[in-house]
This record gives sequence, structure tokens and C-alpha cells, in this order.
Amino acid sequence: MSVSGMLQFSGARWAVLLRATGYPLLFLALFSIAGGHWAVLQTVAWTGMMIEYSRESPLTMAIKKTFSGQAPCDMCHSIEAGKQKESRQPLVWKADKKLDKFFPVTALCAPLPAATDFQFPPLTDESGARRASAPPSPVPIAA
Repeated sequence: MSVSGMLQFSGARWAVLLRATGYPLLFLALFSIAGGHWAVLQTVAWTGMMIEYSRESPLTMAIKKTFSGQAPCDMCHSIEAGKQKESRQPLVWKADKKLDKFFPVTALCAPLPAATDFQFPPLTDESGARRASAPPSPVPIAA
């Protein structure tokens, strides 16, 4: 198959490619925006804590110790610090500082207005004056 043949996709192929890559990327973006990465990290931390605590005591005691919140691990502390740091960041991006370096704006970009004022066309009806014959005298009635 030639390179030009590989680059020519039909509409159906683009739809399949979009469905195969677009939906997972959209799901990943929404998952990240909703804070799903913190839930995944917390699950990993809890799993590690259960494995560590189950070496010293029975599984039921390890589960109670893991979810009691009285003995969090280092990863749990890091996750909590990351959540707090993320929630303190501003939600609005301030673009007023250095944006003019990328998009230079001059004061005289807009064209000057026209020298004459705008006037609407006259409101006279000239269609009757241009008619060649008079309208029929008895008004035709549609049957």
C-alpha cells in the first residue's frame, strides 16, 4: 500500500477512528476534570495499606485500621496535600499580563467611519406608478 493510499480515509473510516480514539480521550479528560485521578491514587494507597497491615494482623483488623483514618500512610498524606493545593488554585486564567506579546494590537487597527451619514432609502411606493394597466375593476373572487 502506498503512502498516499494510507492517507486517504473515507468518511466511514474517519468516523471509526474518531469513535476509537475520541471517546476514550473525552472520557479521560472528563475523568481528570472530575478529580478521578485522586480516587485512583487513593485506591492504590488503601490497597497498599491493607497489604501492609495484613502482614501484622488478620485481614479484618487490617481493613478496619486502613479505613479508620487514624493511621494514614505517606501516600495518603501526599494525596491530601495535592487535593488541597489543587483546590486553592484559581479557576480563571489571567491573560492580561503578557498576551500582547503574542498578539500585538495597535491603536489604529479599525477603519475610520465613512465621512457621510448613512441614510435609509425613501419610503415611497413606486410600484403602482410603474404599472402598465389599471387593476381589474371587479375584484376577482377565488372559487
